[in-house]
Amino acid sequence: MINLCSLQQTLKDCFYQVPRNAMPVLILLSLTNLTHASTSPNFILIVADDFGWSSMSTTMDNKKPSAKSDFYTTPNIDSLVNGGLRFSNGYAAAPVCSPTRYSIQFGKTPARLHRTRGMGKNRADHNQVGIPQVLKSIDKNYRAAHIGKWHIDEDPARYGYDVHDGISKNKAGGYVNDRSQWKGYAEEDPKRVDSLTKRAIAFMRESTENEQPFFLQLSHYAVHSSIVYSEASFADVGLRKKGKLHKNQGYAAMVQDMDLSVGTLLDAYRELGLTENTYIIFISDNGGMPVLPQQPNKGKPYKAGLNSPLLRGKWDLTEGGIRVPFAIVGPGIEPGGQSDTPVVSYDLLPTLAELAGSLDDLPADLDGVSLRPLLDDSQVEVKRPDEGLIFHYPHFNRVGLNEPHSAIRFGEFKLIHFPVSERNLLFNVVQDAGERNDLSQQMPELVSLLENKLGSYLKLVDAERPEKTESWVRAGQEGKTRTRLFERYDP
Repeated sequence: MINLCSLQQTLKDCFYQVPRNAMPVLILLSLTNLTHASTSPNFILIVADDFGWSSMSTTMDNKKPSAKSDFYTTPNIDSLVNGGLRFSNGYAAAPVCSPTRYSIQFGKTPARLHRTRGMGKNRADHNQVGIPQVLKSIDKNYRAAHIGKWHIDEDPARYGYDVHDGISKNKAGGYVNDRSQWKGYAEEDPKRVDSLTKRAIAFMRESTENEQPFFLQLSHYAVHSSIVYSEASFADVGLRKKGKLHKNQGYAAMVQDMDLSVGTLLDAYRELGLTENTYIIFISDNGGMPVLPQQPNKGKPYKAGLNSPLLRGKWDLTEGGIRVPFAIVGPGIEPGGQSDTPVVSYDLLPTLAELAGSLDDLPADLDGVSLRPLLDDSQVEVKRPDEGLIFHYPHFNRVGLNEPHSAIRFGEFKLIHFPVSERNLLFNVVQDAGERNDLSQQMPELVSLLENKLGSYLKLVDAERPEKTESWVRAGQEGKTRTRLFERYDP
């Protein structure tokens, strides 16, 4: 609502400062600006870290009711997912964190941005247009905050963030890069979930009191290692029977702490009266850990992966590495909805822009498309200029597939291309989400079509080639097949 006292003061100031014949125009402009500021929607984007597709106590796909955790409990995240539209085929742009965070901010694939890994030399051009800049071009009254893990090598203020934590990365959340990261320990503010949430709520409250629309990105350090949890959650989890799939008590407690923080945020969202004009989006930056602790298994199939029924996890372009929780709650979105349309993190920028009122000022080279039509009709077709979702990981990584690979999701199918091995794997990921049945020999024409589409796109954006990566000198120059993933499909 418009604050009448503020409005009266604004009008009074107009009378004292302008000629009499200009009063009607200035008064109208003042009324228009105030009204616009009060009606532009708010956005809360919650980004979890390394949170797997089947790591909740609800399923991301109602057609697969068992695709959920048998140990973790996430009632608050569940309520968010069930309170709006879930995307059963929601994807992160990359199987690792930093590239996805770039894609969220700038609406482009990591391949186009030239940021495909979170380590090593960063080839990204940081002269990009980010989410706050787009929203402020639509309504100058927007405030923007980024709280938590940023993992982009440029100050958030450059992209229009009024409140932020600077260039924060994993260490700010308690990450230690040695074996101790998997042992677990208790802390009063585990993974900063409480302090981050407290600051997020303060930003929401201040924006609401000032009658300014806002964009808030709350990027949790949870549930990335190191494993850190509260004593209360650890004790509570210890009373539950461990699952066959998920059984790590410390990790389960860390999940619970993050879920409790989401509940605190949702309570504030309701208390501040934001339900009628605020969209909440929940997503993960990549798939969950495939096993705990991590194993340098070079693509060899795991006996039991933590992202079941999906294959493998973080670091890979298998479904376990890139299919993630993805849901939107907000005005006019019917609770309990599900869209099976493939969507991806680089769709968020144009989606927010259209919900805010305009697509006019978006960069011309975006890869993402607005998901606004799906919020009205979850079954509608979303048209993409390239007709598919593109993924690119041109690196050797022993804890992943240990070979460069790229992928394209096209309709029901996904092709994974291995340039060093000169091999393709093809899956119908609608019928076979676990990627058990390679169809490449049965459908050679489709393989050729998708390989050409993928190759054409990577050439168009001058994507980083495997031989130009830092890992090529160590492992790639011999030209040998390194991945053991093919053992899963070869006789």
